[in-house]
Amino acid sequence: MERGTNIQYLKSVDSTNTYAADHFDSLNDGALVVAETQSSGHGRLGRKWHSPRGNIYASFVMKDLFGEPFHATMVSSLAVLSVLNDLVPEHGAYIKWPNDIFIGERKLSGVLCEGVIRGGSLAGIICGIGVNVNLPEEELSKIGQPATSLLTLTKCKINLKIFAEKLAVYLNWYYIIGINDRKRLFSLWRAENRLIGTRVMLLPPNGTAYEARIRDISEDGKLQIEEDNGNQKEFACGDVKILPEQRGA
Repeated sequence: MERGTNIQYLKSVDSTNTYAADHFDSLNDGALVVAETQSSGHGRLGRKWHSPRGNIYASFVMKDLFGEPFHATMVSSLAVLSVLNDLVPEHGAYIKWPNDIFIGERKLSGVLCEGVIRGGSLAGIICGIGVNVNLPEEELSKIGQPATSLLTLTKCKINLKIFAEKLAVYLNWYYIIGINDRKRLFSLWRAENRLIGTRVMLLPPNGTAYEARIRDISEDGKLQIEEDNGNQKEFACGDVKILPEQRGA
């Protein structure tokens, strides 16, 4: 399959993930779809993604299924961090399991990877990426959770075209790393998960929230946790909330 860093720019779309899935067969492997706004942007667990102008709303097409779908999340989050390293030195961002980029206790970016089915089997993965770039405080206040943007951090607007171009390059870079060396991709991704070794609140999709310590992350993306009673187990699905005493972890 042809792989390149081509970018398709759209003015407005319901969702870049939906658009990329609908046009999956005609889009190149490694293509990036970028929209100025989304009318129906969404994140994990069906959460609405606030999508005014001034941010990055993008979807990356992966047709080479080199590993578990979880690998697509690693590619996307590492690519966002690499762009931040280029454009906003000393940003202090880290990956908050399973797929968010945080600065302190506030969310800067989210990733949603969805499978594309053809003939009853998985044909590829669409990685949706949202980054709060030029979002002012009044827009941040409309988001249903603590959030930040590069504008509030730097007090300067960032060129979205430059951000998108860098994002496309890094997405393909980590994509290729994953195809050739999955263990290296995981090692790079794990190193950016700064909550390893800290206590967090775990929120399972069905059940009661509870506190535990994150011991490690397995290569298939599951949290290795230790409960207060000493029991060690895996946490594979749900959400993680940073506890106040872990601020700035």
